[in-house]
Amino acid sequence: MKTVATILITVLMLISLGCESQTVDDTGISTKVKARLAADSETSAIKIGVDTVNKVVTLSGVVPTEREKAKAEEIARNTDGVTQVVNNITINPNTIGATNVEQKAREAANQVEEKARDAANKVEEKARAAAGKVEEKAREAAGTVASDATILTKIKAKFLTEGITGTNVDVVNGNVTIKGEMETEGKRTLAADIARSTAGVKNVNNQLTVRKK
Repeated sequence: MKTVATILITVLMLISLGCESQTVDDTGISTKVKARLAADSETSAIKIGVDTVNKVVTLSGVVPTEREKAKAEEIARNTDGVTQVVNNITINPNTIGATNVEQKAREAANQVEEKARDAANKVEEKARAAAGKVEEKAREAAGTVASDATILTKIKAKFLTEGITGTNVDVVNGNVTIKGEMETEGKRTLAADIARSTAGVKNVNNQLTVRKK
């Protein structure tokens, strides 16, 4: 009985050692495959998962091209100790991998450049619009000043024609203010009438007084 028990224990120990040895071998294979994927310029070790069971390597993950998927399988098959490769890698062209990183970088750079151009165009449009408004306001202001000066010239010319002197006339935005002293009430009224009848005048503030005799 002791002999039989000893044999059974020995067999179990050998089986256990064999399993441990197999596990170590599988881990070593996975490590080798990962290292080779990382060293190859056409594959990404970060994007590709490697799992080894009984020397059978299973590849998983997502890559952007069929070329990278096939290259990963080729690397795994050519790794020492591998007896079989199960390639479960899927393909998604929108992801970044070793075979399209430059393309994705260019696309990203183009998008940034396009957004920068759009932003610059919007800023330029706003600047032009603002400049246009400033120019319009300036023209309006210049037109108002010119109109006020024209009105003032006409009023003074008419006053001289009617013999009205000693007045101080001010015109702002078509509003006329007359100050000074007149000899008679008639001239005071005439001065206001002349101002009101002048083209462009909106309102007349007659502050003329009659000189006391």
